[in-house]
Amino acid sequence: MRFAQLGLILLCVFAPCATTLAQDAQDYSEISHGDPATGIVALTFDAGNEGGGAGARILDILRARNLHVTFFLSGHWVDHNPELALQLKEDGHEIANHSYSHPDLTHLSDDQIVYELDYTDQVASDVMGAHTRPYFRPPFGARNRRVLDVAAASGFRSVYWSLDSGDWLPRATAPAVITKILRYAQPGDIVVEHVGADASADALPTILDEFEARGWRVGTVSEVLGLSP
Repeated sequence: MRFAQLGLILLCVFAPCATTLAQDAQDYSEISHGDPATGIVALTFDAGNEGGGAGARILDILRARNLHVTFFLSGHWVDHNPELALQLKEDGHEIANHSYSHPDLTHLSDDQIVYELDYTDQVASDVMGAHTRPYFRPPFGARNRRVLDVAAASGFRSVYWSLDSGDWLPRATAPAVITKILRYAQPGDIVVEHVGADASADALPTILDEFEARGWRVGTVSEVLGLSP
């Protein structure tokens, strides 16, 4: 009996430690590239404070080809475009966090960073019935060690990119987006585009056709990391 009691005490003492170690083992290092062996290029679309923009056309193109990508949504965008937000969820796309008001997170306090991420997750849950963890993309790509650590403590892992489409530039055109992506893309890349960019919507069919001709798949961040089929 004494040995049984001792075992119970040791279990109670060390079990919390085991749980803590398991939590600490979660990888929150920033992602900027996937696994080339997947043969996948991850297309990601950011939705900040802009309107619906080219979102409906982008969704139509992807739906027609039965493709799924990752959308980084701001809470503000979801609040102002609930129909599009619901459509992208119904279409099966991966949903991730892009803050609420699209600020430079490096200029915010720790509490403000947590609010931007957690409130966006709540908005997505309320409007779309979906959560945004574990991925987030800092607006403007602006981040530092403190931002990444605060986000990680809230359960978010930063996703940067390995290829910038350039669709956010003032004079961006579809030919320019096509040229840049097709010249530099390789399997394993994470490409950043924007829901508000007509240039990306116009360029998308050509890019998808060429990726297919090269034998590459288009997928989500999770897929390019080899974390989902």
